[in-house]
Amino acid sequence: MNQSGKIIAYVCAYVCTALSAAAMLGVSILVIGAPWIGLGPSSAQSVQAKTSADAAGKQLAEVRALVATVSGAPSETPQAGTAAAVEAAAPPPEWSPVEVGAALMQCVSLLAPISAEVIPLAPVRYNDCGTPAPVLLRSIGGKDRIAVDPPLVMNCPMVVALSRWLEKTVQPAARAELGSPMARIVGSSYACRNLYNLPNERRSQHAYANAIDLPVFFLADGRKVDLTQGWGPTRRDLVAGVKLVPIVAKTPEGAAGGVTTADMKSPANGATTATVVKASAEQPTDGAAAPTPKAAPLPDPLAAPEAKFLRRVHRGACDVFSTVLGPEANDVHRTHLHLDLQDRHALNVCQ
Repeated sequence: MNQSGKIIAYVCAYVCTALSAAAMLGVSILVIGAPWIGLGPSSAQSVQAKTSADAAGKQLAEVRALVATVSGAPSETPQAGTAAAVEAAAPPPEWSPVEVGAALMQCVSLLAPISAEVIPLAPVRYNDCGTPAPVLLRSIGGKDRIAVDPPLVMNCPMVVALSRWLEKTVQPAARAELGSPMARIVGSSYACRNLYNLPNERRSQHAYANAIDLPVFFLADGRKVDLTQGWGPTRRDLVAGVKLVPIVAKTPEGAAGGVTTADMKSPANGATTATVVKASAEQPTDGAAAPTPKAAPLPDPLAAPEAKFLRRVHRGACDVFSTVLGPEANDVHRTHLHLDLQDRHALNVCQ
């Protein structure tokens, strides 16, 4: 028997019980009125009959509520001041069966072609936050499985996008730049909050289980790559560094490289003598300043394997997600990558 058949049978059973109770109720009324004409039972029997009538009335009320639920009609308004009235005045928001069913069908269709270990969860709804068909993602991938530890709550489109990005971008970049495949990611996902946790901002995509933050990656060989240390200097840092022009202090004589008071040594007898600098090929005697020896070039922080890997996966994420925010976006995202699937009408954000 299908679900609708079960519901109809359940209603019929209730209705039959109610009809029987109604028949008993009619008989009870006759019996209760009989003592006035000398045909009724004793007072004890009258009390028992009244109890049966109350039970029958309760059953009828339950049947009406059940029929209203099945048919979609509103139930009777409870009396004011009762606990039921308070509960009915502010019902908690819920996803409709149509919304839940559509989201579940979408999940089945999207997750079928990919390898992902997910656990279906009950619909999540809190005010305007939540999603009708969330899943708990535990791992992604087949041969090169990437663990998601701790598991993350997200919607099914995010699972598919994350799977595509990890397979097409992250794993190849990890092998090429770091010499080891990716084994685990750590992040955060669902949270009922506003953008940047500001009270006057709109809802974040995290509030709809439609976003993920990734601060750290773990390789199969045990190494860890985190955004805070591995990204290196941002463009903001490099621009700020250009403005820091070194200042060369001049000597008292007004020429760089001359004898300063620091070069004056005081012997034990108190006499002041100047340090004698011998002439050499590197130190001409014609009064010209000696050439400054060239310092060894500093290593390029952007050439580090971790920095190259993180920038590569950031660029690849922009081909999959509609919003990608990293250390170059602002200081808030200096420590992690933010990825989401917000509908931006083809105006994607990649920073």
